[in-house]
Amino acid sequence: MRWTRALLTPIIIAFLGCELSDGVFENPLDREVASENGITPPALVFYPDVVTTTAGGSAATSVYALDISGVGMAEIVINYNQNKVSVGSVAKGEFFQGGNQPFFHYEDDGSGVLTVYIGYLGPDGNSVSGTGNIANIVFSTLSAGIRSQHQYCKQDT
Repeated sequence: MRWTRALLTPIIIAFLGCELSDGVFENPLDREVASENGITPPALVFYPDVVTTTAGGSAATSVYALDISGVGMAEIVINYNQNKVSVGSVAKGEFFQGGNQPFFHYEDDGSGVLTVYIGYLGPDGNSVSGTGNIANIVFSTLSAGIRSQHQYCKQDT
């Protein structure tokens, strides 16, 4: 009797003490999640793609390239609701790195259009491929609202 108690007690504690939970996988940089959301690489995505803040606060997000191949430069046009948010700051991400410093510039005309330019000429004129952070953006909130949606403009060049 003593040996069964000594054997069964740790087994029961292990089964009752371990709790398996279903993870919430909503990372837009995950190919499966992106596919479920209708995003087909190569693509540009915001991460985090949802930010909660208050009026007068700030919301930080980053622009990521998802599964790109052979890119040497980019022009990214982002539309935003200028009545709800303003662009607080824009900084270069880590994706365009290499032998030469990448050219990074942005323009915000205050009318709801933010344009980010980045150019990369790495060693031997190579380009970048893969998934990575292109730009970090902080939006400042101007007024209360349910949701301010940011979107990329698709332009043929």
